[in-house]
Amino acid sequence: MLVNYLIKAPNENVDALSKQMDTRSELKRQHHAAFHYRLKRFAATKVGLTSAFLAGAAVQAGKGETSLVRKYGWLVRLFA
Repeated sequence: MLVNYLIKAPNENVDALSKQMDTRSELKRQHHAAFHYRLKRFAATKVGLTSAFLAGAAVQAGKGETSLVRKYGWLVRLFA
């Protein structure tokens, strides 16, 4: 009885906690892998291309060439 209380019961708790931590770390790893996969997919989609083009157009507009935004507005609508 004393051996069970002092040795086996705490060891079972440690094993259960270790299993929970391993499960959580594996879920966290899978979440990060899925997030990175979504980021890579986003970069190659039309949304990613459109946002990149709009960012470039905004930079050009900041340089004073506002005609560039009007000139390539059709391209933004095409990607959107």
